[in-house]
Parts: sequence; structure tokens; C-alpha cells
Amino acid sequence: MKKNNRMIFLAAILVFSLGGCAQREEMIVQEPEWEAAGPAWDSESGAEPGDAKGPAGEEAVRTGETESSMPALEGMIPEQSFETELDGWGKVFFVSLTPNGGSQRPEFLLIKEGETVYTFPEASQEPAGRFTAVSAVAFQDYNGDGKKDVLVLASYGDGERQWNEPLIFLQENSDNMFYLDHPGLEDYRIEEKAQEGPSFYRDAFLEEYLSAQRRTGSIAELSGSWAGYVDYADSLSGILSVERQIQIFAQNRESWSQGMDYANDRHCFTLAGLCNDGRLVLIVSSQGGTGNYTYSEFYKISEEGALQKLETSFREGDSQPDLIMESMSVYSSFSREGILNHFIVHDEMKDSPGSYFNRISSLTVSNDYVLETPLATRAVIYEEQDGKISERASSQDCNGNALTQEEYESFPDLYYGNMGLTKQTAVFKWMDVGSLAGMSQEEAEEALKEAYEGFSMK
Repeated sequence: MKKNNRMIFLAAILVFSLGGCAQREEMIVQEPEWEAAGPAWDSESGAEPGDAKGPAGEEAVRTGETESSMPALEGMIPEQSFETELDGWGKVFFVSLTPNGGSQRPEFLLIKEGETVYTFPEASQEPAGRFTAVSAVAFQDYNGDGKKDVLVLASYGDGERQWNEPLIFLQENSDNMFYLDHPGLEDYRIEEKAQEGPSFYRDAFLEEYLSAQRRTGSIAELSGSWAGYVDYADSLSGILSVERQIQIFAQNRESWSQGMDYANDRHCFTLAGLCNDGRLVLIVSSQGGTGNYTYSEFYKISEEGALQKLETSFREGDSQPDLIMESMSVYSSFSREGILNHFIVHDEMKDSPGSYFNRISSLTVSNDYVLETPLATRAVIYEEQDGKISERASSQDCNGNALTQEEYESFPDLYYGNMGLTKQTAVFKWMDVGSLAGMSQEEAEEALKEAYEGFSMK
């Protein structure tokens, strides 16, 4: 989205319901968050700089600090200037300065060893009212990426009313893919590069969102708002929140929970993040029969909010990979389509009483298509002669090259390892489809949520 569309999206935010701000718990790092009250804190009490009270409720006090240790800058707001520790900077003074030169924008600096080492980015637009105070400062990992951010509330007035405006300065971890997933928001990113040390950026769209949601009364009101903001930004890009996707899956459970007349000894479902497009994948898998065949179906929720069955590369009538597993190896690669996750799957099939056929392959979900890539196969034949049973086995890779049993079992490591990909482990929570019988909508949602919360990849 471009800046000239800002009023359109701000209007969209203004009609956005507070009740619709879904919270993604996995994206929030819970830390004590308190109001700013003094320029120092009691290290023994555990109170953070910017805290009015420490975690135990005690008042923050000046300790170990003298007038000479505080920076002396013209326009400095002492009660909202703090010594703190920030990732990549170490111990620094965060200094709040009153506006100057006719501007209504306060300034914020980092001072280290008496020198200004960083100036926080300023917005190009002037605030609507007249600056009256910096009402709160907090240092916390606001966006849950492991790096400490700086949250500021600046107070403004117009003679009739007074309000706070948020100034959110974020340190972005390289693993935070938010802006890569939302290139239309780049124009809202305000950044001031540091000559030495990491830089902070401001997300002007986030600040507009927080103001429109009226979550600016205190630092506490900002707490946990990042997850709702990401869900909202996702929705503008056609991506529904996790909670909404689960709700739609539950509403359509009669469509995807139908069993088969065969190969139905096990009939399970799981919910997982198989790809990196913000859309969950529901897998419904049946396994059984004399040949231990497996058949699976994959579903997503479309951008329009409808249940969508994904196409696959599986051939009708063939046995498919055995997916009802507690864990799988996974390798991630980068491509024009983004990050692709290659899940290593196995299929163990009985051809006849004395003949077994096994294969190793990988599954990748991309562009709403499930692709199986064959990696290696192994055939085992058991023969009886003179009352003794002998085993005859042969293995080969996807190019027809012969493999030993050890080479067969380790072939995925060799195949994807040669590409320079790192091996991870994906953990799944499978649940019996039959357990959904008689469940209410709320109960079905809880079951799907439980399955999703059981998924991890690390």
C-alpha cells in the first residue's frame, strides 16, 4: 500500500472492531510492562527503566546515580530520560528532548560515554495538536522477535482535549519476516541508520493502527497489541487470522471428516503451518487395509474465507506417503516463491504376503499445490526354501543408482545436505476424526486449536 492510500486504510482501521483483534499467543513474548516514572531504577528490585513499579509492586527509586552521571542537554526531559541496556548497544542513556524550532515533535537520543551515538527516526508529518509532554517510556520486546524495543507515548492537546500518540521504535531481528511478507507496507517504514550499532525503525502504519484502536492511554494498553496488528495487516493482504481459519475449518468439518470404506483403520487429522503464507494446512489422512495403504487430503482456507481442497501430485489408486507420524525431518530452502519446506515422508506398503515396497520422498506445499518428490525406493522379498526364510532386498535413488540399506535410510540427508539446507524436525499432533462426532462448534474449534498448538518446527 502506498502513502497516498493512507487515509483509505486509516478509515478501514477506524471501523475495525476491537473484538476482532485476534491474539496469536506464539508471537507475544510476555514481560513485565509498567509505566514510566523516574530516570533510574532499583536493580535489586528488578524494576525496569521506565517502570513506575517493579514486578513485586515496589516503587522505583534513584539508586547509584548522581547529577553528574546524567547527560546535560538543552531541552532534556529528566523524568523521561533513562539509563538502560539495549540489544547491540549495551548500557546507554535514552534521552527525551522537548520539541524545538517550532516543531511539535519531541526528539529521542541514545547517549554513550557522553556522546550522542544515535538519533531515533522522526516522522515527516507534524502532529495534529500541540506537544504537552512525554507521558510514558518503556523498554520491552514488543514484537516478540527477541530484541528489546522502545515504546513512547507523547501527549498532545488542542485547547479542548488532550490525547496520547504512540511512537514505537523497533529493532528488527533478521528472522522477523513481517515486512518481507508485506512489501506494500514498506512506505510506512521510517528508519534512521546508525553509523555504529543497530538501527531502529518506526512503523507509521502500526502507530496509526494503535491510535485508531484507542490503545494509547498507557503502555499497558499497548501490551499484546502486536499480534492483533499483524492479523489486521494480514487481512488487508487477503490473509485471515489463525483463529478465523480455525473457525472456518470447524464450520466445514462435515465436508472434510468423511471416512473411507477401505483403508480406514486409522482416520486422523492435524493442523499445521506447512508453508510460509500465513495459511494453515489441514491434513486428513486414512490408513489401513491389507496393503497398509494411506490416502490423504489437504485443505486451506482461501483468501475469500472458503474451505479449499488442495490439488496434489498423487496418482489415483496409488498408495500415498504415511503421514500419521509424530515427527518428520524437514529442510527449508529459498526460492522465488519464498521459503519452501520439504517434509521427509515414508511409505511402507505390502505388495503381497512376501513382498514389501518402501519409498522415501519429500512433500512441499507451494501455490496451493502439494508436490511429492521421489527420493529413494527399497524393495524387500521374503522367500522360503527348505523351511528357511531368506530376504532379498534392493535399493536405489531417484536416478536409478544402487544404494545400500544405510545409504537408503540416510539419502534425504545427502540429497538436501548437498544443497546446503539445514535439517530441522517438525512435530505434529494427530487426532482421531471420530472424536469430532457430536462436538459443538466451540468444541470443534478447541480440538483444531489443540492440534495446531501441537505443531512445531525447529
